[in-house]
Amino acid sequence: MERTVTHSNHRQGTRENLKNDWVMLSLPYRGPPVIMEKVEKYNEICRRHHPINSDRPRGWYIWVFDDRDKMEAALKELAEAELGLSVVVSGLFDEVAECCRRIGTRVHTVNHSLGFWGRTEKLPPREILEITTMCGHALVAPSLVWHFAERIRREHVSVAAACQEMRKMCICDIFNHVRAEELMGQLVNAIQEGRLAPLQPSRGGAGHPRNLMTNLSGEGAAP
Repeated sequence: MERTVTHSNHRQGTRENLKNDWVMLSLPYRGPPVIMEKVEKYNEICRRHHPINSDRPRGWYIWVFDDRDKMEAALKELAEAELGLSVVVSGLFDEVAECCRRIGTRVHTVNHSLGFWGRTEKLPPREILEITTMCGHALVAPSLVWHFAERIRREHVSVAAACQEMRKMCICDIFNHVRAEELMGQLVNAIQEGRLAPLQPSRGGAGHPRNLMTNLSGEGAAP
């Protein structure tokens, strides 16, 4: 049985804060000039519609949009160009399907993440996961998010600067730093209001599994 996976498919969040988070990617093989000409046309079209990650060199054919209308406009132009490339869009299912309907095409295949299984009580709280899961290779660590949240809270760094630093860790550059700014602001507010706090280091030291972030209510706490 063939299994496929997309590293942009596990983003956590609410419907409201996922509305400004769209990832578009195409992964053709590196082939003869005729293929690479299509790839460059794909990149040219996507750039034209103002993805938020257009300021870094492209090692991948992946673009992030913080606005559905911009993503839909790029998708429409790609469909009209008939490049012969498969394009994957990660976002809210019903809205992606509606975008496809409006531009005169349809969804071909749907991949759905089944979420986290197992000892989920060992996971960081939702507020942390909403940020870390924007990096599909898990290179934005929970401890890094916590570190920057504390620095922001103590006014040692701005929210925007912190999110740009976290973005640098994501090798595919699918980390939505614009959405992250909103989420980090909410995270810092939760810390200041006492709704979220780190567990104190246990006798096991800083690397001990109990040294996780948790809600003060106990949700997400390690046993």
